[in-house]
Amino acid sequence: MADEELSLVGMTDDMQVNAVLYGFVGLCQMVFPSRLRAIYLLGSHATSDAVTDSDIDLVLVFKERFQEGERERAERLRHFIGPLARFPLDLSAVEETRLLEHGEVNLKLSSVLLAGEDLRERIPLMPMDRWLRFCMHRPYMFIERARARAEGEPLRYPLGYPDPRGELYGYDHRETMDAQGQLHRGFKELVTLACRLATVEVARKAGRHTASKQDAIEAHRQHVNDAWTPLFVDIYECRKRWGYRVPEAPADREHLRGLCARMLDAENHFLASYKDYLLAEVQRGELPDRVLAVQRLGDILFPGDEVPAALKSLQDAPEEALREAARESLRKLEQYGNNAR
Repeated sequence: MADEELSLVGMTDDMQVNAVLYGFVGLCQMVFPSRLRAIYLLGSHATSDAVTDSDIDLVLVFKERFQEGERERAERLRHFIGPLARFPLDLSAVEETRLLEHGEVNLKLSSVLLAGEDLRERIPLMPMDRWLRFCMHRPYMFIERARARAEGEPLRYPLGYPDPRGELYGYDHRETMDAQGQLHRGFKELVTLACRLATVEVARKAGRHTASKQDAIEAHRQHVNDAWTPLFVDIYECRKRWGYRVPEAPADREHLRGLCARMLDAENHFLASYKDYLLAEVQRGELPDRVLAVQRLGDILFPGDEVPAALKSLQDAPEEALREAARESLRKLEQYGNNAR
């Protein structure tokens, strides 16, 4: 991008958000002169589906590959720029070469080009097996961080509520911040988790890519339409009604509480299929994918002997990284007790 290029190629319907984007694009060009191929807006602001306290999701595409220190500087920029923005801001950085080699989904299908050269026609759609792998691992992050445990302690299946005594059973564990910097009780994690679970099922059962929360919920209704569809649809409707903030009206809060009560079964349903996926994954694919699957089998304590047996069979694997991961996961199972509650 040329240094003098300070206009936005694309904009949102919100002029306040556009002002933040304008300042951000200019700042990025100063921090990374002549190194950015493009800057894209993703998420609900890109799809005109934003609600109160929606994040601004931005992606910096670096020319070819990262140069020394660029990834770390982009991370520091993300850390420091957030408190300055009038809206919650989430920033990520990616190499142009990686996008062109491995493909993308959200950036290709549901983004807005803010500045630079538009690469979307050249970026392939991520192959379905790679997309399914990405989708299968994502819900774990939201399930894991909702539940307080000792450092290094795995989750235990079947799960309990994040906070059994909480009004919303702990699904309001992360607050949301408004444009004035004020924090509010929020249920964004509940919404995101529902959409992640919907995305997984659409990929598994319908073989389809989905590129936004709205897309995931609608595709689940159209192409899966199982016992979990009403729950996911209702949670997403709450987002449309109240944004991400816990509502004030008692009847609304009771309705939201009922949805939170049902989410636990959806999480456990996913984890049961996740175990089967991980057990298959350790035997296939590229080494990094197999190692990650082995690590996850040590991050969740499943009852029975199936997981320990699979891990023991990998202790003599020819790949050192796989052997080490299997031994560490077995150590965790032994330390915390695979069948203990």
